[in-house]
Parts: sequence; structure tokens; C-alpha cells
Amino acid sequence: MAKSNSKFKFYAKYVWQLIKDSLPSGIMYLCAGCILMMATIKMREDNAFTFKNAALFWIIFCPVVAAAYNALMSWANGGQQYEMLVSGNIRRSTEQTYGAGYKIGKYKEEKEYRIWKGFVVGGLMAFFAILVGIVWGVKQSRIDARLADMEIGLSETLGIILSGWSVMPIYYANAMGANISYFVSLVFALVPIGVTAGFYIWGAYARRNKRLREQAIADRASQSNKPQKINYGGLPGTKPKKKK
Repeated sequence: MAKSNSKFKFYAKYVWQLIKDSLPSGIMYLCAGCILMMATIKMREDNAFTFKNAALFWIIFCPVVAAAYNALMSWANGGQQYEMLVSGNIRRSTEQTYGAGYKIGKYKEEKEYRIWKGFVVGGLMAFFAILVGIVWGVKQSRIDARLADMEIGLSETLGIILSGWSVMPIYYANAMGANISYFVSLVFALVPIGVTAGFYIWGAYARRNKRLREQAIADRASQSNKPQKINYGGLPGTKPKKKK
């Protein structure tokens, strides 16, 4: 029973850490959707949707800013979790040598770098984009009917708040008569998954390469401090006299 509780706590920590890693960028995507809604809905003229350059700017700008923030956070997270992986490797090595009772520094296994974490964290960020895309795809006819009447219902407002950055481009295109399925918005879910995984892995390798460069510099410095052997070339009278 105690063993099962220990496993449950371990997995609970792992899941909570993944959720925490997804929250900053996930909130940024939510904010991008809300800003996009507030900035573009006001651009309706005579109670009609218009696809002006300003609206196009916000439709591109908001997701790009959210993705850029996502990239920065994932890159930093990858570097930090690589450092934790190094600490974990050292800890496991010392435990094999000195026993499990030997502890070094602060260490949390759930914060160790793992390649799959980038995809899982990105998937958590993409959850609302997937959910809204499916719901809007199923309710396509009702949403389009409200668009024809220039109405934005509660369900549409909620969907835009949760994932406006992924559905608003199609929403406006349909308002202009494009008739695109909202299931197409599921493609946008690949953005946080790809950005998070790519920059998470890149951040870890960047930190690893930095460590290797620092180690190479330290090794060269230690070698230069050692006394150098003098090559006298075997010429007569060039070797120091030995003390008798």
C-alpha cells in the first residue's frame, strides 16, 4: 500500500510539473485570442464584418506574439531541465558509489529533461484549440447562421476566449463568404506542439553545448598552467647540469 501511494505521489508530481510548464505560454495563447477578439470585433462597420488590413494585422500579430513567447519559454525550460538532468545523473552515480543515503544539492526528478516532455507540454497548450475546433466544426451550421444575422452568441464568445487565435481567422473568412470548415482550425493546434517541442529540445542542446565549451576552456587553462617540458634538441651543452 505504501509503495502504491509513493508511485501515485511521484506520477502526480510529474503531471503537475507538466501542467505548470504549460501554463505561462498557455495563458499567453488565451490572451492572444481575447486581444484578437476585442481588436477586430470593433472594426465592424454598419453592423457588417469587413476584412480590412487592420483586422488582418491583428489576426497575424496575436498568434505570432503568442508563439514567440512560447518559443522563448520553451527554450529556457529546456536549458533548465537539462541542468536538472545533469544533477540527476550525478546523484545516481554517487548513490551507486556511496549509497542511497548520500544526497547532493536540490534535485527534483520530475524536472529532468526528457524529449517527450516538449510534445506533451505543447499538447496541453493545444487542448483548447482542439476542443474549440471540434465543437465549432460540429456546430458549423448554427455558427454560420448566427454570422449571417451578425450575432455572436455565448458559445461563440466562449470559444473565442478559449482559442480565438486559432478560430478567428476562419470565423472572419466565413463571415466574408469563404465557407471553410472549422475543423480546419485543428491544424493550428500543431503550432504550440511544434514550437514547444522544437525550442525545448533546442534549449537543452544549447545548454549542453555551452557546458561543453566551458569545460573545454577550463581544460585548456589547466593544461597551460602545467610546467612545460623543454626540448633541448640534443645539442651539446644545452642540457642543464645534474647535481651530484
